[in-house]
Amino acid sequence: MRRKPFCVVVCFLLTLALCDCSWAQQSTDNKPAVNPLVRVLQAKGILTAEEAAQISQASSASDADGRLAKLLLMKGVISQADYDLTVGAPGMMNASSTGASGGGVVAAVYRVPVSNGSNSGARSSGLVDQGAASAPAVVPAVAPLRVLPIDVPKQGGLIPDIKLGSGANMKLYGFFKASAVSDTASSGGPTFGSQDFPLPLLLADTGPTSDPQVHIKARSFRIGSQFEWVPKNSNIVVTGRVEADYEGDFTNQNSVNISSPRNGQLRTRLAWARLDTKLAGSLPWFAEFGQDWTLYSSTLPSLFETTGTAIAMGALWERAPMFRTGVQFHSGNLKVQPEFAIVLPVAGTSALSDEQRARFGDRAGPESNQPALESRIVFQFPLSTSWQGVVPAQIIFSGHHARINEIIPFGNLPTSVIPGAAGCATATCSIRDFFPRGLQLDHPQNIWTAEAQLPTPWVTFTGKYYQGGDLRFPFGGQLNDVFNDLNGAVAIPTAVAAAVTALDSRTVLFGCTGATGTGATFNCNGNPIVAQSFRPVRGLGGFLEASFPLSRIFNFDSEGHNSGWALHLSYGTDRTRAQDVRRSGANGLARTDLDSGSLTYRLNKWVTFVQETSYINTRAANRGGKIFRGIPATQAHSWRNEFGTIFTF
Repeated sequence: MRRKPFCVVVCFLLTLALCDCSWAQQSTDNKPAVNPLVRVLQAKGILTAEEAAQISQASSASDADGRLAKLLLMKGVISQADYDLTVGAPGMMNASSTGASGGGVVAAVYRVPVSNGSNSGARSSGLVDQGAASAPAVVPAVAPLRVLPIDVPKQGGLIPDIKLGSGANMKLYGFFKASAVSDTASSGGPTFGSQDFPLPLLLADTGPTSDPQVHIKARSFRIGSQFEWVPKNSNIVVTGRVEADYEGDFTNQNSVNISSPRNGQLRTRLAWARLDTKLAGSLPWFAEFGQDWTLYSSTLPSLFETTGTAIAMGALWERAPMFRTGVQFHSGNLKVQPEFAIVLPVAGTSALSDEQRARFGDRAGPESNQPALESRIVFQFPLSTSWQGVVPAQIIFSGHHARINEIIPFGNLPTSVIPGAAGCATATCSIRDFFPRGLQLDHPQNIWTAEAQLPTPWVTFTGKYYQGGDLRFPFGGQLNDVFNDLNGAVAIPTAVAAAVTALDSRTVLFGCTGATGTGATFNCNGNPIVAQSFRPVRGLGGFLEASFPLSRIFNFDSEGHNSGWALHLSYGTDRTRAQDVRRSGANGLARTDLDSGSLTYRLNKWVTFVQETSYINTRAANRGGKIFRGIPATQAHSWRNEFGTIFTF
């Protein structure tokens, strides 16, 4: 039964009648007078002194209206329908909408369209457009997950949970998530064989069976905070965000390994600050500094499983330190936002030792001595201005370029004499003689994407296509980065000279053009020794998703117990060029497909239940080139079921 805030409504009417006042009253300094209802609610303990002060700082009567109504909705004093009747304009308000940067269904359960129907203000700044009112009393359509929204934040729009002594405002958000998983096959091997999130199959042998597994996951706790600073007499909006979770970064100590399975440490996901203003008084411009989603991460599938979010199965994404800027152009209901960023270049090197990875994470990217360059352009527009509770559509294009530089120091080069090698400074030649100062090898890392997010009242379509080379870091290309290419030369066998590694532990090949023989009979036949090239493994992929607001389709009561049903159906694929992965250094995987269906039931704004079923299919580039269930295999598949709960705050 729907709860009516009868006492609050009566109090509101009596206060207005007795005091003969209205929301339109103004004080002598042109600010709205403090509404008597605010004093009454503060006296009854419904509003705190800080919240009452926040309302009194409103710039207009409508601003004060909006702040009070949203506070009452957040506290559960009034329902969504009562809020709609009070404010009476489109756009859905939800007090716990701040987690849109999470990923998949987890973020979807507490993201919200604000003001013009987009959920972007929730992630971009945590600010609500105080001059706009909220949504119709209908079940909203499914909003696409937008980790990089484009709505411009409003100064003073954040209603804080904590007001810091420095004058900054702070609002907390997050979720607790627990789930049970059944998986009919694993990825295999000591490294990938016991994961509680899906990876491509055929990464290693699974033993005599497909290695079916059951997992109980309770490490998906996430917490974040939004910040806002309100400078006096300034047209600059200053916002920020810090977000962390326990999804990764596991400890490796004896006591933990014995007593606490998968005991994670808190790790940073997002940490950025942002300045917004208007150039020439009308053109919105922003500059952001810190760690955020990369610009090619704009569109993600609404999956319940967010530890990996379709790693190497069609969802290309990452978070990285960056400096980012952009402007926004308006023409009627159309918004166009071009953006540019300089980003930490990362290779995602798989050969790093545990100590190297813990110490600096990656080195081959920064040693290129240049940042990665990224850009994107977003076109946002409503598909129909008459639809209620439907966010605008987006069409997005993005690109990424970086150079990755491998260093092979002089001391890593062997001194063994190579038979028949000629052209060095000595009578007999070794690899070290040809490269007396060591050498450097670099390669490009390129990505481009095309994305679409098309919400309607009946179904929301989202899709993404990507293509590029060296896609391991953004979770594409079947987790390949590069392959070794001797450009036609014959490789010097390890029986003649020891294997050579770069500083990041990657193997480097050397050879001679025109060489003959194998093993101890190898001979360069008077030709010089040459080094290999690193070539990016080329890949492509993407996903298509259809999300159905079942409660809206079946016309359920927006305030009833059946108002929170939704269904997500998606297909994703990640593929490599077979000729690339057949070369030395690649993992031999050609393609992984993911079919997924998620049925979600939102009990209320705090609790959601999800059942997700997925089918994973991986294919190798070489026939019989992999081992699965202890026998040669070209293809493997797995059925995965995950059921769980999400408690948001």
